[in-house]
Amino acid sequence: MPEQDHSGNEKPMVVFAGRSNVGKSSVMRALTGRRLKVGKRPGTTRWEKSIDLGAVLFVDTPGFGHMAGQGRKAIERAKTALVQKLESWSGRLVLAVLVIDISLFRELVERWENKGEIPIDMEFYTFLSEISQHVIVVANKIDKLPSGNRAEEIDYLHDKIPQKGLAPVIVPLSAKQGTNIVELRNEIERVLQAEGLQIPTW
Repeated sequence: MPEQDHSGNEKPMVVFAGRSNVGKSSVMRALTGRRLKVGKRPGTTRWEKSIDLGAVLFVDTPGFGHMAGQGRKAIERAKTALVQKLESWSGRLVLAVLVIDISLFRELVERWENKGEIPIDMEFYTFLSEISQHVIVVANKIDKLPSGNRAEEIDYLHDKIPQKGLAPVIVPLSAKQGTNIVELRNEIERVLQAEGLQIPTW
């Protein structure tokens, strides 16, 4: 996909990031109607893919964390490469979208905290906040939670996000069912408008 506007300048970017198999590609497909490769095996997206929406590029990045058929060293190399790539884009980033699997979030956080470590999703939220002025957290796969537990799990996510200044923007969503896609579009449009950018034609 082209990454420059008609004047040759590099386009601003909206980047989607998150652990492997949280549904980043599915969220982008639900948002834009454009087909991206979506797979059930963790690590299906092995390199970034972009969708040109006129004034801005939407970029799907490789997942960090577990990847099917890959050892620990390969996974660490992939994570380091992703961090370096995102840092190299920091001057173009208008928005970072961190996608998490809300149905597994509490379990994963407790597993990391029991080891005395910072949960990787929260570590990445902090990193994204350092390289992008705007960050939206998409709590994907909300459909996998019982309806009575959803508000509680979103509150748990909110409490775990490192608080810096303004309250984090969280959009509970099901890319599979299309739940709250309009709400996510509205949040993205709000950021783009604040940055003086043209709203995409969804």
